[in-house]
Amino acid sequence: MNRNITTFFTINILLGTIIAISSNNWFLIWIGLETNTISILPILLSNNNRRNTEASIKYFIIQALAAAIILNSALINVWNNGSWIINTPMNNVSSITIIIALFFKLGIAPFHFWFPEVINGINLTNGLILTTWQKIAPTIILINNNNNNSNIIIICTTISIIIGSWNGLNQTQTRKIMAFSSINHLGWIILISMFNQNISIIMLLIYIIINTAIFINLIINNTTNISNTNKNNITNPWNASTLSILLLSLGGLPPLTGFINKFISLNTIINSNNTIISIPLIIGSLISLFFYLRISFNTNLTNFPQNSIILINLRNNNNNNINSILNTISITGIIITPIIINFIN
Repeated sequence: MNRNITTFFTINILLGTIIAISSNNWFLIWIGLETNTISILPILLSNNNRRNTEASIKYFIIQALAAAIILNSALINVWNNGSWIINTPMNNVSSITIIIALFFKLGIAPFHFWFPEVINGINLTNGLILTTWQKIAPTIILINNNNNNSNIIIICTTISIIIGSWNGLNQTQTRKIMAFSSINHLGWIILISMFNQNISIIMLLIYIIINTAIFINLIINNTTNISNTNKNNITNPWNASTLSILLLSLGGLPPLTGFINKFISLNTIINSNNTIISIPLIIGSLISLFFYLRISFNTNLTNFPQNSIILINLRNNNNNNINSILNTISITGIIITPIIINFIN
């Protein structure tokens, strides 16, 4: 795709998200979401192959369906209350359908069936966009509009945490693992927004930073399968160590940065006298940590026989600048975790 065209669509993606999260009018929110969806499709289709085209069509159908549900639900609310304002009290039908539509956009269970297949059908760069930037607008809208039907949100997000953890166990494709990881973490973020919206925003920011660093690492080494992660330790030891730290951080292993998400989540739920809800969250967190550990094991603790001459040549082709940036992010995360926890408390 032409560079100017790519820049144009990228700017539209940014504007669509900004319009959606900064508006208090349902019609403007719908326009922002549609602008975002229409602009991302040409970028997804830039790689012309069957799997990529199939994934793009699936993504378009789901996003168009969700946007249509949001617009129709907003129209029903306008007929009843005469207002497009997002804070206007909504009837149960409109509120439930809008929540379901946003769950479709986010890939929250039981509306997650499309997300892993779409992520697995596109390249790693587009997967990074779909699992980070494309999640911002629906998440912020849902956080600002979760006052009603709290039981539905709690049930769906809890199921999402369990399903995202359980289905990631038998995956070998790194893109599918990151897709189920996204389903799991967004369940945490949306659930905590029921109790404290500010903490939910902090969790979203931390998740985006860690997830972006992991995808950058995978893109640099073209790692699409768990079996390929082993070559990182041979060709790029520093990068392999960084990937392990980032994955364990995403899994919530203390004292890494991702532990903040799990710590403040459980602390918020327990302080709200909802200890029972924390039980499936802890179970899901432990299950998801298993497949993060499996990738880390394959990256650093397993070595296959290799030709020593090939090893020397490959090690001389390292991208030291990018490795230094990734290692700095990881080490900084380890250092600032206790500081952030003390600041929150």
